[in-house]
Amino acid sequence: MTVEDWQKKNRFWCHTPAHLIRERLPRRVWNGYFKFCIERNPWDKTISHYFWLKHRLGGKLTWDEYFARGEFCPNIRWYTDRNGRVIVDRVLKYENLQAELQEVFDRLGIPYGGDLGVQAKSGHRTDRRPYSEMFSEEQRRTIAAVCADEIALHGYEFGR
Repeated sequence: MTVEDWQKKNRFWCHTPAHLIRERLPRRVWNGYFKFCIERNPWDKTISHYFWLKHRLGGKLTWDEYFARGEFCPNIRWYTDRNGRVIVDRVLKYENLQAELQEVFDRLGIPYGGDLGVQAKSGHRTDRRPYSEMFSEEQRRTIAAVCADEIALHGYEFGR
């Protein structure tokens, strides 16, 4: 069966949770691949998510409205199983992305010159202040609660 056939049969999509991929692939395939993902400081990620959503809504979303919606973006569910155990081989930190990608590509024997040849979506963010300046204390605590598992797992701290 080809990869395309697997995708059609098993409905893989961008950001398919790792536990679903593991369930839908033959064990030998899952076990035979090096699996990695990228995690980001939850407060920084929240700002990125806000500006992306604001862009999608035609610029009609304020920061306070974003928080009132409560639609945040904890990522830990994408790379853990149903019991919260990490099931990928490595979680890279976005804050150290170039160096950590170099390590992964070196491990896999893939040449890497520090550029993936893709353009980031950073054009949506219009406010370039450090994330620590954008949150009220209540908003900071909200994200700390929503993303508590990934904060604990990766040692994230607000403002660092």
